[in-house]
Amino acid sequence: MEGGKIMKILVLIFVSSVFNFPLSSFHTLWAFDFEVPQSDGYSLYFNIIDKEEKNVEATYPIAEGNYFWQGYKAPYGILNLPAQVAYDGETYTVTAIGERAFYGCNEITGLNLPPTLTEIGAYAFYQCIGIRGVVTIGEEITSIGRSAFYGCSNITEVRFNATSCESMGASRSSTAFTNCRSLRKITFGQNVRIIPDYAFVGMDMLQFEWQMPRDLEYIGEFAFAYCNNIYGKLTLPAGVERIGAYAFAQCHKMRQLELPMRLRRIDSRAFYQCIGITEITARPLNPPDLGEGVFDGVSQSVPLNVSCISVDRYRQAKPWNLFTNRRASQPCTLELDARSSDPNSGIVMGGGTYRVGAMATLVAVCRSGFSFRCWQDGNTDNPRTVIVDDTTSYVAQMVRAETEIQYVHDTTYLDGIEVIYETIEINDVAEPISSQDKIVYDPKYRRIEIPYAKSDIEMVSLYNDAGRCLMTGRPRHGNINMRRFKTGYYVVRVTTLDQDQILRFFHKKK
Repeated sequence: MEGGKIMKILVLIFVSSVFNFPLSSFHTLWAFDFEVPQSDGYSLYFNIIDKEEKNVEATYPIAEGNYFWQGYKAPYGILNLPAQVAYDGETYTVTAIGERAFYGCNEITGLNLPPTLTEIGAYAFYQCIGIRGVVTIGEEITSIGRSAFYGCSNITEVRFNATSCESMGASRSSTAFTNCRSLRKITFGQNVRIIPDYAFVGMDMLQFEWQMPRDLEYIGEFAFAYCNNIYGKLTLPAGVERIGAYAFAQCHKMRQLELPMRLRRIDSRAFYQCIGITEITARPLNPPDLGEGVFDGVSQSVPLNVSCISVDRYRQAKPWNLFTNRRASQPCTLELDARSSDPNSGIVMGGGTYRVGAMATLVAVCRSGFSFRCWQDGNTDNPRTVIVDDTTSYVAQMVRAETEIQYVHDTTYLDGIEVIYETIEINDVAEPISSQDKIVYDPKYRRIEIPYAKSDIEMVSLYNDAGRCLMTGRPRHGNINMRRFKTGYYVVRVTTLDQDQILRFFHKKK
């Protein structure tokens, strides 16, 4: 594996001994720690970047000159970069493509990059004009260096799946895909949360209809500035809270703009000279803060659609009050945002569009292995009935069923009002309780025995394992008959005058 490198060292030693030249007078020409021969007749070269973590980066073979593959067989055809490589009896993970790694390798016609990549260095595929078609950016990539794909003039589409990429260049002239003249389309993965600063600035060759990823939270400075051929309606996803400066400046073919409920801030000139906008829908009930000149160049007579309870708020807020054609939604409706804090833990039913003042019922449904804890405001009702008004976002907190049964009371203050948050954590297997002053589940009679006097009990609640409340009240005879309930895990909560008890048990319906 190291044959080429060892041979060079032997040659230098031989020349030094024959001609009496000191080794210090020779410069090291190679720029790699080891090479891995490929079946196509060329080698890939790697540097160890973390020996303990066993991480490596792909690199070039020659450390001097302007062409870093001089004298070496450069990759050609489809480059299949492996996720792992072996060296000196160890297995290393390929986590990066180093700066200039494949600089000028113009016979590469396609890329298959491993899911282990977290970084693509500056100029990594500079002027690789042979790369054609689609390039996919993996979910784990957090950084793409300046001009990484500069001049790759035959790339037609980028599938951008990086969920948390924070860097893609630092200016209009050095973004990752500068001068990719055939690039027409960017497709975003639904889990993308960040579009970095300068991500696609100045790419006026892009020609697709606006489409943003579902989980997007932040749009960086100059992210789409001067992309004046992306067209149609821009609907920003519900999770976007801030838009960076000049993010969409001079996107002339944007026609409609819809701002999401949770948007709080739009930085300076974010929509500067978006002269094609004919309508704006602002879903935030309170007007978002605006930087300087956010809508400079947008006609102040375009319709500004807001909720009927927000018309006066937008009329009084500067510079929103410059829009002269404010329109209230009719009938007066609001979008009720109901969701889980973690999509993997479960879902919340009941969200959607409601008339202001209507009653809505929200139900948190947990996935297997999770249990409902409370809503973001500390309320523990499930199902929960709410009135649709200024509070339009309800987030269900769900926990893994991994720890022993505990009650944790955390008292805090919200607007001067004492709020108690209750956290219920439950184990997969409840320990048996034999004491007569404890609630127990009797599997023989398939009932919950509650040894308190009825006058001492304030409330008894029964939940299924998804956190759904099945019944509440006071038992008549000191027990709850479980015969009508299907087989599965259940949680019973008994609130008395001086304590709360929770028991999780497995009930089998015969």
